[in-house]
Amino acid sequence: MALPRICSFMAPGALLFVAGCATQTLPINPADNTVYEARGNEPFWNLSMAAGTLVLSTPDGPRLTRTITRAYARAHTRYYEAQDLNVAMTTTPCQDSMSGQMFTQTVRATTGGRTLHGCGGALVAPTRLNATRWVATELDGHKLKNGILPADAHDSATDENPNPAADMFTPTLDINESGKVSGSDGCNRYTGGLVFGAHGRVETAPQVGISTLMACPGAHASTSTTFLSLLHNAHTWTIEDSSLVLHTPDGRTMRLRQTF
Repeated sequence: MALPRICSFMAPGALLFVAGCATQTLPINPADNTVYEARGNEPFWNLSMAAGTLVLSTPDGPRLTRTITRAYARAHTRYYEAQDLNVAMTTTPCQDSMSGQMFTQTVRATTGGRTLHGCGGALVAPTRLNATRWVATELDGHKLKNGILPADAHDSATDENPNPAADMFTPTLDINESGKVSGSDGCNRYTGGLVFGAHGRVETAPQVGISTLMACPGAHASTSTTFLSLLHNAHTWTIEDSSLVLHTPDGRTMRLRQTF
């Protein structure tokens, strides 16, 4: 006798198994504060879901906050319906068209006769770092306040930030297509010194240079010195909980978050 086909659906905090891929009602729990996020580009939009509520933000319209009235799963897609907002989350890989980040789910939001396409779910850890950008969040166990702020529109172009003062004292790491590095040490621009290879390799480049020589005031001088020491002594990298972690031979680490 043939066994029924089993389909799985990833819901926030749960894995549901459904026989025969029929429509399955999903629970709506107003007390569940687990946050699910998705976003897309052209136009830019952001969606969050928590506590039985959908929140959609777009640059050309009012922010929509809607209570979920129906939730169900079919095949590899979860559907959430509200008054004038419907969201579909499909478990297929999705690449953000701006940042290049890979996510576990493809997301579609429909409202006002318009359908928005984007990505959501968990970040897929990269095996290479070429053409990525990062901001430091922790230096040898010491957290950096600016580095852990939520990402904003300026994250898409750290080299061309229209307000450079906003990024002062926050070290950054830009890795180009060939794996070479540049960025800010929190006070000065730097370039060269390392090449990030695939599968956790960090190699020393023949040239090290700093393009600016501004004086760093007070404690920021220590941040700059610590950042450069950790960066230029890094010999391996890993991805842990969506963060890039650089490791030195003597056991020190630097943590960074990827920017858009």
